[in-house]
Amino acid sequence: MSIPEQILAEWEQRNGPAALSTVSNDGMPNVVYTAFVSQYGDDAFIITDHFFSKTRDNILQGSRGALVFMSGDGRRSYQLKGEFEYHKDGDVLEKVRASMPPNLPSKGAAILRIKEVYSGAARLD
Repeated sequence: MSIPEQILAEWEQRNGPAALSTVSNDGMPNVVYTAFVSQYGDDAFIITDHFFSKTRDNILQGSRGALVFMSGDGRRSYQLKGEFEYHKDGDVLEKVRASMPPNLPSKGAAILRIKEVYSGAARLD
């Protein structure tokens, strides 16, 4: 799905880092803060893997995920749910590495293809 313009505008004005959630094959949830995330096309976000461990394992095992962020004024939260692609090499990872500080290890890049968007409990289409 294309991410609604309202959500993209809120993303540009967000407050603080985003939270990224995954789940293991045995159902154990995992949530990490991530500051290195950006819009990727009209249907996805790309997250740089600097220090993932459980998150990377879960993605590689086929986990779906959610990205949560707060509006700039801190009054609204947004949740974007989707499916991951993980890139260990190639053009996607090289573009990510080019935009990162050289002292950060960019081990991979996770693309979260958005399937559902929520503002609080309300689903947005």
